[in-house]
Amino acid sequence: MFKSILAVSEGGPDAAMSFTLAARTAGIFDGTVDALHLPVGPAGGMIGGLAMSGEAMPLIMNLDDERLEERAKESDRAYREVIAPIKGATFTAAKTATLDTLVAMGRCSDLLVLGRPGADPENVAPATVEAAIYECARPVMIAPPKLGAGPFASVIVAWNGSFQAARAVEYSLPFLAKASEITILVVGSSADDVGAPYLARNLGRQGLQTKIDAIDPGAVSGRARGRALLDYTHGKGSDLLVMGAYGRGQVMTFLGLGGATGKVISSCRVPLLLAH
Repeated sequence: MFKSILAVSEGGPDAAMSFTLAARTAGIFDGTVDALHLPVGPAGGMIGGLAMSGEAMPLIMNLDDERLEERAKESDRAYREVIAPIKGATFTAAKTATLDTLVAMGRCSDLLVLGRPGADPENVAPATVEAAIYECARPVMIAPPKLGAGPFASVIVAWNGSFQAARAVEYSLPFLAKASEITILVVGSSADDVGAPYLARNLGRQGLQTKIDAIDPGAVSGRARGRALLDYTHGKGSDLLVMGAYGRGQVMTFLGLGGATGKVISSCRVPLLLAH
């Protein structure tokens, strides 16, 4: 159950995105939110004690102290408007906060929520996303720019039989327990080849009714699979997409993530739950 939710902002558009989704999730699970503002760090090198590969460098502008202060105020304003009314909520903001702070708080949380990369022209590929997914050992939700409200009634689980997908299913169980429609979606394989019937059977033993669907992306690339998954999710009007996060340090992929993962993170129009 998600009782302690860490919502991360770097003071741009992600503040409203992540804080709003975190508040929505906390309301569903009767939890609370710890909001964290991280200053936008320098491009490349060591950030918060974590080495960023050349391909995963955060693409940011050189912001002066005045603009950094304005971004901190954006996070504070979003916190006061969205998170502060939640019982037990906290706000952590310091000029010295780093990715180490994110990892330390994240590993002690039930769920991390971040805004979608690419929505912030001053920080289009934040290192926070990579750190959250790969370093915190917790589920990560990516908030789209435009959020819905209410419960996550329709959930799509992207399934390929991998350990990342299995972990994502495990983390998503609280959402699945509250959903009225669960689709196990297989992209580019047959359902039997990746054990989807076993997953449906075992979820059924927990009282979760599911249906299995399979689609052909028409190409073998990761980005093609990502596009097919997005088209299906958006076409069905789903409320939540669950998937494993793949790759790390692969040349020329978004944030060092696998092609399908990067495509989905950067373009998904509904909340996305990831696990590595």
